[in-house]
Amino acid sequence: MAEKNTAGRGRFIVFEGIDGCGKTTQVERLISYITEETGRRCLSEREPDSRDIVGAIIRTAPYGSVKITPAAMAYLHVADRLEHIAYMTPLLGSGENIVCDRYYLSNMAYNATEDLSVEEIYALNAPCVKKLPPDLVIFLDIDPEVTARRRHAGRSDEEIYDAMEKQISIRNNYKKALAIAEKDGVRVAVINADQSIDKVSADIIAAYKAAF
Repeated sequence: MAEKNTAGRGRFIVFEGIDGCGKTTQVERLISYITEETGRRCLSEREPDSRDIVGAIIRTAPYGSVKITPAAMAYLHVADRLEHIAYMTPLLGSGENIVCDRYYLSNMAYNATEDLSVEEIYALNAPCVKKLPPDLVIFLDIDPEVTARRRHAGRSDEEIYDAMEKQISIRNNYKKALAIAEKDGVRVAVINADQSIDKVSADIIAAYKAAF
């Protein structure tokens, strides 16, 4: 069972979802709301964390410039995450709030293969789950066909995860990952991301209020 948020500690909120679900916009909006609501600073974090060398390497991989096997990629994400946790934990302990764009559920959803299951990647992340469980996971759920149109309209570079079959698989993997997180005691809010930006924001804030 994941440990619960303790008194005085900052809140650790994680956004998850397939590419093009709108996380970037909604992270910014929730940070603004939390800052106003709590009167405390709220920091924006994301994974992979390119401040360390492992995260910087991972961030080049989606465009195919660095060839990394799927299994190695899964392990690299865990290594990067442990470094990131070491950075975030003191900030949370001092009362800072953090909203993080992706965490270990992305690792489970994106890096699972026939040879490395969602459950096995979760096991790899056991130290991360123990050290820093999220206080709230917000999953922006949306049909991959919708996000494909958004991505094609917004960028020209193709990523290795952009194929429709891959996005469908990632979304299905997320469902397994979210079920595991909930079983482990993590609060999860599934938000319909195929709505107006304002409606999605309103639903996220409602989920935040319900959690805290």
